This record gives sequence, structure tokens and C-alpha cells, in this order.
Amino acid sequence: MKHNQLRALVAIAEHGSLRAAAKTVCLSQPALTKAIRELEQDLGVTLVARSARGAQLTPFGRAIYTRAKLILAEMQHARDDVYRLSGTEGGVVSCAVTPLISLKYLPRAIRMFRQRMTTTRLSVHEGFLTQAMAGVRDGTLDFAIVVLDDSKLSNEFQFRPLLEARLMISARKGHPLADARSIFELGGAQWMLNTTPESIGRVLQDYFVDMGAGAPRVVMECSSFSGSFSMSANSDLLSCCPQSFLESPWFNAAVVAIPVAESLPQVTVGIVSRRDALNTAACDYLIDCFAEAVAALPPFEGG
Repeated sequence: MKHNQLRALVAIAEHGSLRAAAKTVCLSQPALTKAIRELEQDLGVTLVARSARGAQLTPFGRAIYTRAKLILAEMQHARDDVYRLSGTEGGVVSCAVTPLISLKYLPRAIRMFRQRMTTTRLSVHEGFLTQAMAGVRDGTLDFAIVVLDDSKLSNEFQFRPLLEARLMISARKGHPLADARSIFELGGAQWMLNTTPESIGRVLQDYFVDMGAGAPRVVMECSSFSGSFSMSANSDLLSCCPQSFLESPWFNAAVVAIPVAESLPQVTVGIVSRRDALNTAACDYLIDCFAEAVAALPPFEGG
């Protein structure tokens, strides 16, 4: 297996056509097709099925695809280590960051990182758990900072806790339920939550059920931070988010915390990475920068 062959396979899997894949990896279409044929001949199986709808991986191709992404990621890490040792930093660190960290800690962490790693390129993605864990697993992401119950984490990952965050029920200013004093007053409300496993929406749902209030009636699933904020500020849908969001003036100008008497649950935010990953020095330093940024800023003390 060669680097160009694995890149070609990954590009076809992610773009669904030979033309788009060739453009992505900066090869001509004949060169890309040749790379795939050589890989198929080496393995003795068909990896790509071509049809009028484009190109899709066969079961053999899908079996190779996940490992190919890991191999390519590790090869990039090897290059980054060489750049670093030779005095030409370069390289890329890719991570996903949950909105809580993005709003409060990301700028400080990046400033610290840039003071030392001036030429390393950063790729930062939105860190909702389901998408982020898939990226960490296949090597697309070096690490992710997510909300997670680490007791449910599989052994292939390692977890470094950063902070505990108290949840709040959020509503637009002027919402009819904005002054509700108990979760039992919210039974008729419509909700917008991300209810994927381990999400804060799922944590809130479980809490309501455990308290005997009945699960919130979710009418909209949303895993986009910008989408969630827009709907919270401009509709009567209730939602859930960390209390620390209220520290952002643009957020609390439009959204309030419903002052329920019940003590809503906390969630753990931390860093997830593959246990067998060989991180570059730049990756390890960025992780340390996030940890230092969290330690340097005081926790939210609002109600």
C-alpha cells in the first residue's frame, strides 16, 4: 500500500465521484484511477464500484477506508515531528471543541499556543460528541474537548477531565415561562434539544424523568450551536445549555436562565484522544494550553 493509493481511496469514499476525488488530491482522473487499480491488484479484491451514480466503496473498500484514514493521519504526524526536529515547525493540529470551551477558553488557549508554535496550522471544529468521537476514532481529529461521562468511554480512548459545568434551562427574554420556579411548571412547553447519547440534552431529559417531571417534549433536534442560539432567542422553544453561556453579553442580551428551584445536573467536560495515538509535540502543547486556560479562568458563579 502506498500513500497516494490510500489518499485516493479516502477521497473517493468522501466525495463519491472520481472527478471530485481527483480534484481533492490534486491528481488527474486517470492517475487516481491508476492508483486505485494498483491497490486493488495488490490486495486481490475490488475496492471501488463505479456506476452512473458515481463511485462507492465495496465492502472490501469500506474495510480498508477506516484504517487508511488512521494510516494517513499517523504519516502526517511523522512529517510534523520531522518538521519540528529540523527547526521548521509547520504541521497541523486538528481538534473539535464543545461550545462551552469555544466561548470562554478557546481564545486564551490559542494565544498561548501561538506564542510558542508560530507556524503550526490549527484546524478547530465544533465539538458535539457524536461527530467529534468519530473524528478522533478515525484520526481526522487529534483530540476533542467534549461533554462526556467517562465511565461509558470505551477502552480505545483516554479522557482528561477539565471542568464541571452546571446546566441551565434557557428561554428567550419575555418568554411566558421565563419566571417559572420549578421544572414541574414546564410540562406544557416545547423543547429544542440535542438528544444524542451523552449530550447535555439527554442529561436533562434523564434528570426530568428521574425527578418525576416527565421527559421534556422535544419538537426540534439541533446539534448546531449557532442554530440553537438563533432558535432560543427567536422562538418559544425551551432549551438547555451551560450556565457560563450567560457570561457572553451577546448571549444574555437575548436569552435568560429560567430560575427553577431544583438544582440542575452538572456535566463533565474533558479532552478525549485515542489511547494508542502518538501525538506530535504541537498537539500535546495545545492540549496543555487548553488545560492552563481552564485553570486560569474562574468558574461561572451566576445563579
